[in-house]
Amino acid sequence: MKNIKRILLLIVCFTVMLGCMPVGAIIPYSTYTYDIDGQYMESPHAYVPYEVIDQEFLGVTLANPTDFCVDFENFIYISDQATDLGSVVILNEKFGVVARIDKFTNEWGVPDKIISPAAVFVTPARADDYLPTDEALNTKTLYVCDSTQNRILVFDVTNVDPELTPEENAANIVYDTTIYQPESDVFAEGHIFRPIAVAVDKVGRVYSVGELTHQGIISMNTDGSFFGFLGAQTQKTSIIDIVWRTFQTEEQRKKSVKTVSTEYNNINIDGDGFVYATTSTISSSQQMQAIAAKDKSGTYAPVKKLSPQGDDVMDRNGFFPPSGEVTVNTIASNDSVVTGASTVTDVALGPDDTWSIIDEKRSRVFTYDGDGRLLYAFGDKGNQLGNIQALAAIEYHGKNLLLLDSTNKNITVFKRTSYGDSLHEAIRANLERRYTDAEKLWQDILQLNSNFDMSYIGIGKSLYREASTLADNDENKVALFQEAMLNYEYAYDTTNWSDCYQELRKIWIKKYIVLIPIIVMALLVVVSRFMRAVNKTNRKEEVVKKNRTLWSEFCYGFHVMFHPFDGFYDIKHEYRASIKGALLIFALTVASFIYQSIGQGYVMNSVPKDVSIIISIASIALPVILWAVANWCLTTLFDGEGSLRDIFIATCYSLFPLPAFIFATTLYSNFITASEIGFVTLFIGVGYAWVGFLLFFGMQTIHDYSLLKNILTSIASIVGMAFIMFLGVLFSSLIGKIFSFVFNIIRELAYRV
Repeated sequence: MKNIKRILLLIVCFTVMLGCMPVGAIIPYSTYTYDIDGQYMESPHAYVPYEVIDQEFLGVTLANPTDFCVDFENFIYISDQATDLGSVVILNEKFGVVARIDKFTNEWGVPDKIISPAAVFVTPARADDYLPTDEALNTKTLYVCDSTQNRILVFDVTNVDPELTPEENAANIVYDTTIYQPESDVFAEGHIFRPIAVAVDKVGRVYSVGELTHQGIISMNTDGSFFGFLGAQTQKTSIIDIVWRTFQTEEQRKKSVKTVSTEYNNINIDGDGFVYATTSTISSSQQMQAIAAKDKSGTYAPVKKLSPQGDDVMDRNGFFPPSGEVTVNTIASNDSVVTGASTVTDVALGPDDTWSIIDEKRSRVFTYDGDGRLLYAFGDKGNQLGNIQALAAIEYHGKNLLLLDSTNKNITVFKRTSYGDSLHEAIRANLERRYTDAEKLWQDILQLNSNFDMSYIGIGKSLYREASTLADNDENKVALFQEAMLNYEYAYDTTNWSDCYQELRKIWIKKYIVLIPIIVMALLVVVSRFMRAVNKTNRKEEVVKKNRTLWSEFCYGFHVMFHPFDGFYDIKHEYRASIKGALLIFALTVASFIYQSIGQGYVMNSVPKDVSIIISIASIALPVILWAVANWCLTTLFDGEGSLRDIFIATCYSLFPLPAFIFATTLYSNFITASEIGFVTLFIGVGYAWVGFLLFFGMQTIHDYSLLKNILTSIASIVGMAFIMFLGVLFSSLIGKIFSFVFNIIRELAYRV
């Protein structure tokens, strides 16, 4: 009996303690970021759920809330679609209902009503975008996308008073105008204007997303005058489709599927007139490929930042482009597993150049800074406080975040935590160039989240600015630059590292300016003497017909490199090269690739990878052997004079320029900045082009082919390489199945015995 009393007492105490816990103590989701390898990195919560604003709280009925927006006074405007009558519910900063717009008198004096409000936008939206004395703050204008009615309704809501009742405020809301489809010849015949999103800049230019408009975002004035389309998305057509269409008749082309630009689904606009646009029509595979490739071009980006000219100017300087989820499931093991790329349906602009997107598929929020670096991600589906069943829209409400749940017909308020406050304060200090304060703030953040790479970037910037203020002869300057570079390396930030290294390189050049020309002259003398020795050896070997040394065969590679026709002719007819010389060049090529893997400078190899000698050898040996075998198999059928030995030697000697280019560019990469990577890429490209040139004319010379015949056999050899690889994969698969079959028989016999 005593034990039962004790158990009951413990249950009561636990229940009381649980009830006394603050709301933020029970968080039904994780907050995280991603590292450079796409691994999930948990972080402290930046936002925690605080309360739910539902119909009971509001005291009004919401039939189907589709969107909402917030003005500079933190008033909230919710678009609500009912069956036959839509409305816009206006809340004050404390979430009290102050007005409801559903019926109005239009410009012709005829009673009218809102039917299907798909989206809303209010100006001015953010006080930070205006000066305190700006007259624009004296007028508030609401734009409502009445989608199925093919119009945008404009209301003046300046005089909505939070102290009055909704009925009293009804008289304070003034209908202004209606925006229909602008008149322009660029719209196709029969085009239907069905606005599903709208945004307006500070000068009154209206941007609208049309559900049936594929040319981009419509830019127009409130009087309906058309400015143009903004940010039409490019579509790539496969080579197969292009070739196929060339053989189609005009009738077949009309019936074939047309390639059109993918449309946007939502927009927002900042104080500088840059439009943030989201889309969910990019295929999941293309979106994930762009994420895996760390593509910064924005071709397959679900969110873009468009200039007034329509160019995508979004900075994508994070580990991965801003696209929501980075690592996703590809196979659904059960119904609760979400697969594929994020479905981005809304974007909200926050303080300190931060912005957030929502993943409708996972009910998740992803927040980025102005450089496109992921600050934090959080959220999940569910019915607990903090989970969203169907995430429809996101807005900032001061420091807080508001998420609209269209299924549960409520708004969840998320409060920013002390960690979130510290994070935004550090970002603000950087923007305001208070680098000393920023360094301390980033250090504090590292104490809370040691996995947060942006802290290292912030510290590095502070050290860089401090070093920039010192004189070049100050010993601390070099030390500060080096410390800044070390912090950038922790965050894998090659851009800022490069800027820092450029300043450090200037100091070194000034310090050792006298030694540089001496070193250059010494190198030129060494190269000149070496080439003189090579030429002497080649002239000597012209009269030697046998017992050639490995050194002489190596030197002959220089003759082949600069005189390919004579060089390959002598390989075939004068036996100036042998297998041992070819293997030496092959070994040097492998060594150059190994050196490239371990010796590249930081800007070209910020994430060192494990080097496998076996893989390095195979990566060179496999294409060389495949080429030699495929080319020999074909040329024996088409009167080729070269033997398999000749083809192998000529192929290896064609590789001769590559080690020199790779060794030189790898060494050079240790002294370059990010802006100079193009030179390294160019030199390596020249090396590969030189190899291709030698290989092509080497095959032509040893087989004694005409130019056209050599082109055809070269193309056929490449096809033959692919065919041999296919046979190899098929054979290895067959061997594996035979082995598995024999193994299973032996195991079965062992069980029976």
